[in-house]
Parts: sequence; C-alpha cells; structure tokens
Amino acid sequence: MASYGLRVAVIGAGAAGLCSARHILARPATFEPPVVFEMAGQVGGTWVYSDPSENDAQSHSPMYRDLKTNLPKEIMEFPDFPFDPSLPSFIHHSDVLKYLEEYTDKFSIRPHIKFNSRVASVSPVLSDGDQRKVSWDVTVHHHDDDKQVAQRFDAVMVCVGHYSHTFIPNIAGIEKFQGQVLHSNSYRYPEVFSSRSVVLLGSGPSGVDIAIELSQHAKHVTLSHRGPPMQWTPPQNFSVAPPVVGASPNTLICEDGTEIMADTLIFCTGYKYNYPFLLPSEEQVVNQEKGGNGEPTRKRNFITCEGEGCGTILDSNEGLERNGERLLFNENMSIKRDDSNLSLLEDEDIVGPDVGQGHLPLLYRHLLHARYPTMCFIGACKIIVPFPLCHCQVQFFLSVLEGKCRIPPPEQMLSESLEELRNHQRAGLPLKYLHRLSSDQWDYNQWLADTAGFEPLAPVLKKLYEAIRDFRSLNPVLYRSFNITILNKEEFEIQKDPVRDTDE
Repeated sequence: MASYGLRVAVIGAGAAGLCSARHILARPATFEPPVVFEMAGQVGGTWVYSDPSENDAQSHSPMYRDLKTNLPKEIMEFPDFPFDPSLPSFIHHSDVLKYLEEYTDKFSIRPHIKFNSRVASVSPVLSDGDQRKVSWDVTVHHHDDDKQVAQRFDAVMVCVGHYSHTFIPNIAGIEKFQGQVLHSNSYRYPEVFSSRSVVLLGSGPSGVDIAIELSQHAKHVTLSHRGPPMQWTPPQNFSVAPPVVGASPNTLICEDGTEIMADTLIFCTGYKYNYPFLLPSEEQVVNQEKGGNGEPTRKRNFITCEGEGCGTILDSNEGLERNGERLLFNENMSIKRDDSNLSLLEDEDIVGPDVGQGHLPLLYRHLLHARYPTMCFIGACKIIVPFPLCHCQVQFFLSVLEGKCRIPPPEQMLSESLEELRNHQRAGLPLKYLHRLSSDQWDYNQWLADTAGFEPLAPVLKKLYEAIRDFRSLNPVLYRSFNITILNKEEFEIQKDPVRDTDE
C-alpha cells in the first residue's frame, strides 16, 4: 500500500499507544516516526495513579492505592518485553507503570510523544482524485500554549482506552438517598469507610476486589449483583444481595424487594466508550446541512480500500439497499453513503440505542473502522489480556497499511460487521457486550497472527489464563499468593508463596 513514508497519528500514550508507536518505529522503510498525542504529562494511561480532580471527575484513572493485578505478569507482558523476573506474579499497579515507562525508553518512544495535547477532532479527508485512500486531519489542543494545531496523517490509531468515563445505571429514588454515592473510579483506599455499611453494585473484578478490601475496615459490606452464586466463603461481615434497583433516604432496595440499611453505595458498574473527537462539531453539522446558497446539501462520505483484495469494480450507478440504507459505489470501488450527517461514530438508528454506555462505530474484526479502514481502535475489546492483544492488533493493522495483509472491500467489511451486530442483538445481548471477547480472545489473536503472518502468541498463555480464572472464582482472596513460572510455549508451573499467603 505504501510507496512513501506513511504518517500515522497515535491517540493516547497508554499501553495500546506505546505498543503502536513501538511497532511503527520498527518499520522505518514504510512509516515515518509516529506522532503520539497524550492528554496527560506522562505515559501510562489508566495505570497512572491519581487522586480524583474536583474540576474534572472523569479525568483520573481507576487505580486505587493498594490495587494489585488480577492477572499474573507472565501473561500480562508484551511478548517482546518481559517484566522484571524478580517481581512476584501478581504485582502492584506501580510496577506496571514502571514497566510501561521502561518500555517507552527501551524503544525510544518518548521523543515522539506530544504530552499535554488533547485531540479535539479527527476528520477524514476525501480526495476526488484517488478514492482508494482516506487521509485524516487531526486537530490538537496543546495545553502548554493553549493553541490548536491541525496536521494531516495517512492513518489514525485510536488508543484511548475505556476506563475513564463511568457508567452509572438509573436507580429509582437515588436522589433521596442520604448516604454517600460514588463510582469505583473514585475509590482510593478503605480506611475512610471505617464503621460504614457499604453496598457495592456490580461483581466484576473491581467490585469483588474492592468489596474484599473494604471488609477489613467497614462495619458491613454487601455485594449486590446478578451473577452466579459465589463459590468461596466470604468474611463474616460480608453478604450478597440481588441488584439494587431503588433507594429511599436510608435504605437501598433490591430487585426482589429486600431493603438494605446502608450509608454508602459504590457503583462498580464499569465504563462507557467515549470518543468526543470523532463526533462532528456543531459548526460542522451546520456546514454539512447547508450549502453556499443556504439550502440543504448532501456531503458525500467515502469509504475506501486499496489492494488486490478490494474486489471487482462496479459501475458508479450500481448500489445496494441494506436495512434501509442506500450505499453507492464510484468507479474506484469506494462507497459513498446517501447520508449527509454521518459522524465517524454510528447513528443510533443503525446500531440501536447505547443505553448510556457509549458505542464504537462498526468495527471489522473488533479493530478496523469498517467505513474508513485507515482508522483502527487498539484495545477497545473487553474481558481480555490487554497487552498481548494490543501487540497482535497493532501488527495486524500495520500489515494492512503496508499492503502485506489483505482485507475485504469496504462494503463486505460493513456487511460482515453489521451482521455480527444484528446477530448479537437477535441473541438478546446488550450492545455493550459486542466487543467482549473473554475466552474467544485466543482464537481472535490467532486469527490476527495467521492472517497478517506474524508469530502467534504462545499456547501457554491461554492455558495459564484459564487456570487463573478458575482459581480466582474459587478463592478471590488467596489466588494472588500464587507464583507462576513459564516452562516453555506449552507448559507452566504454579507455586504458592507462603509469605504472601500469610499476608493475604
């Protein structure tokens, strides 16, 4: 695909962004050095511990003071950069941040990062001369000098994560509740909850871990959730209840009618996708809706693809009707939508309501923007081992840009992605679970490697992931006392650390 050095914008300098920059730098024959835009003043993204800001409650990370990883470092690491072997398998969040800082310096990424730089907008540049490629105008607000600067890039890698914008479900009467209400994103340490009766809504990893930590200080802890029964014996001051659906001044009401006396409610309900830089500004919408004479006009939006896999060229008058959506093709096999107000995120009438969770555009293989495949979303999947998955996604996308990896024509990627979404909805699954991989992540990573032709992840990672998942469900208090040794690509060994077992 590339006959010159491609310019790639990387949005975010967390693990996904750093991995993207590292592999771009490893391909100097194809790519110019990347430009990495990072809102904060340091690398690390979600692994940077900070106290919540009163001015911007959405700006801090979900790290709490005593958080330890719920996966062993042996499967967390990037395949080409191991953790310090002297560390235990389950490590403090500060060790992960140090690891990312060392990764940054090892691969000389830091000179290419623009710190304190917030991406304000990303817009596709649609050339009438050659519709086989979409480039991008990226407008950035630099906090240091309070200026906005626009640059053009050949591709964009969105690496902003999904652990900053909290999701809080509607609870009837919550405004009447006289106790404290917060999201786990704002939780930092348990001592401030001493002698309190705390209810946590949600039994994901953060909900269970925080509940266990709080049980050592709080008067009573209740884990409210809809999941399966616990297989472990909780502390004496720890109970389980159905989901909270309502509130009164002094109680929280569960869906079975049970009322819990409480003075604190912590939402452990996860996060929502948030990509404000992909939404059209009010001015852009007005410009799209009105032409030079003040009359409404239609702005043609193109989806492009390049390479041998793009298929047969269709006549420009041909098209197809899909779910009420008119798609037209031009002579270069680009698709133009018969729609003037499409943002880079999908319209709700296409993907369905997001129920406050936020959503991604239609993604081909959980990665490529199906309409504009020179944009990708690294690490947007959920219930995964993030660093290895990012490693695979990055190499796949760069191989696509290099022209070494064929992708289907855009209309096929759109069709497949839309059908995946429709099947998901027909199965009665919430839209927020569309990119939840869980046990499917290993086949997905293997597909990326096989299709793009890079070395796949070692099979031992899947085996270890499944073993730790089972141990955690049996005893979420003690499983972090295990230490793991990877013996080879297929085998591992687990030993219990007697010192850490006692400490736990």
